[in-house]
Amino acid sequence: MLFKGTSQKSALDIVKMIEGLGGSFDAYTTKENLIIVTKFLSEHIKEVFNLVSELLLESRIAEEDLTKEKSVILEEIKSNDEDPGEYVFDMFFKSLFKNHAMGLPIAGTRETVSQIDIDKTKKHYNALHSKEIVIAICGNFDHHTVKALAQKKFGHLDIEKPMRFKPEKHTPEIVIQKKNEISQVHLVFGMPGIDYASPLRYKFSIMNAAFGGGMSSRLFQGLREKEGLVYNVQSFVDLYSDCGIAGFYFVCDKANLKGVAKQLKIIFDEIRKNGFNKDEIELAKTYLSGNLLLSLESSTNRMLRFGREMAYMKKTCSIDEIIEEIRIIDEGHVNKLSADYLDPARYTIAAVGPITQEEIEDTFKSL
Repeated sequence: MLFKGTSQKSALDIVKMIEGLGGSFDAYTTKENLIIVTKFLSEHIKEVFNLVSELLLESRIAEEDLTKEKSVILEEIKSNDEDPGEYVFDMFFKSLFKNHAMGLPIAGTRETVSQIDIDKTKKHYNALHSKEIVIAICGNFDHHTVKALAQKKFGHLDIEKPMRFKPEKHTPEIVIQKKNEISQVHLVFGMPGIDYASPLRYKFSIMNAAFGGGMSSRLFQGLREKEGLVYNVQSFVDLYSDCGIAGFYFVCDKANLKGVAKQLKIIFDEIRKNGFNKDEIELAKTYLSGNLLLSLESSTNRMLRFGREMAYMKKTCSIDEIIEEIRIIDEGHVNKLSADYLDPARYTIAAVGPITQEEIEDTFKSL
């Protein structure tokens, strides 16, 4: 809706201005943030800053545009519901974060989107103006110029500290969506993790890399390379302002489920017994550091990293600081974490495919 016109410009005017500046615009929402991303030639910084400010502060939010956008979002929701790889994560979040906003799908549901009207939309849009705003910039620019622009456009806003409610205590469970029309089973195993500002953040990332983050990881080698049971398997960590998740996801044919369960038991038993060895952790550290350094080649990645750090930590970290923090981590640090966060008994399991609740419970009860 922000791109559908302002008090001064039509939607076409906005598109023409963006393309006329030789740049690109994108906007998206995450579980916690609304993000507008722009990329343009440095000589146009004032025009682009003013345009983004206008979109945020002066969008007209017209009813006819809302009707069309609701239709687009409803199509997105239908597409998501029909994609088992997407829907299984919606189920997982809903189960993990019961009765909490983090458990809701970002796009909403057919029911909630249908109930949105112009008054609710304008109320939400106006409420955005009291939220904290992070302006992250990477490239050839003058800091004082941008600071003056920011003060002029946003300095009058009355920013309120957001009210937040911690998720309820996690109780592991199994949630199933039976779909007989597909042949594969999509599964997510996961549990609550740590928040973005946690001092454990890089230890957590290294544990994730060694467990299932790359091709040399325990999950990839054990489930795909050695046994050929899955095509796609990957562990993940998501870090938010005051909570997080840790888990893994894989897809396999129903006939391979018992084989997967057997291999997972071997993997978890070995981790419980001996932990990760020094070579694995050093490889994971190199993998993590290398990906960080390679990401610096993209100005957009640099900008987004600064934005996340300011939003979640109220500061930015230098690359040297991060690399040094990664360097001093050893297998002892990671194995201490894995005892708490690589524990199948504490996982919630979400599954979509031609299976039943009883089949999943019976298959993975040995973990």
